[in-house]
Amino acid sequence: MGRSSQEKAGENRQRILDAAARLFRTHGIDGVSIADVMRDCGLTVGGFYKHFTSKDDLAAQAVSGVFDQATASWQKVFDGADEREQSRVGTLVPQYLGNRRAERRCPLLAFAPHAAQGPADSDAALAYTAGAGRLFNQFLEDTRARGGDDAQAMVLFAAMVGYRVLEQAAGKTDWMRALEAAVNEKAASFDSAAPPDR
Repeated sequence: MGRSSQEKAGENRQRILDAAARLFRTHGIDGVSIADVMRDCGLTVGGFYKHFTSKDDLAAQAVSGVFDQATASWQKVFDGADEREQSRVGTLVPQYLGNRRAERRCPLLAFAPHAAQGPADSDAALAYTAGAGRLFNQFLEDTRARGGDDAQAMVLFAAMVGYRVLEQAAGKTDWMRALEAAVNEKAASFDSAAPPDR
C-alpha cells in the first residue's frame, strides 16, 4: 500500500526546506530564487505554494531551522567538552573559527546581510533576531553558571563572529592568521579568568 498524500507532502516540504537552507547559506537568501530551490530538490515551482505562502515564509522557516541546528551543534560541542572536562568556550571557539564550508556557514554570518538589508519586521529578519539571540545566550550560559564576567564573554563572542566576517571578505592573510591566533588564545585562557563554581 502506498504512502498517504499527507506523508508525501510532509516529505516534499522538508526537501524544500533542506534545499533552501543549504542554498541560502551558500549563496545568500537574496541570491536564490524560489525556482532555484525547487529545481535543486527536483520539484516544480507550481508546487511551492502548497507548502509556503511566499519566499519570505520559506526564508523565515529555513533561517529558524538552521539556527536550531546551530544551537544543537553548539550544545553537542559543549557536552563533549564536559565529558572530557575541558572548557566549553575554549573548545567551541577554535571549531567555530575553523568552519569554512559555505554550505555549513554559521547562520549568524550567512543570513546577516538579508536581515540587515530587508524590512526589519519581515518574518526572515525576525527569525534571524530570535536565532542570533539564542546563540548569544547559549554562549554566555556557561559563563553565567560559573559566576564569570558577562562582559568578557560578550567581547569574546563578538571577536569570534567578527573574525569570521573579516575572514569571509579578506581571506587568510598574515594579519588574519594573527587575529585567529589571538582569538583562540583568549578562548583558551577564558576559563581561568572566571571564578570556579560556587
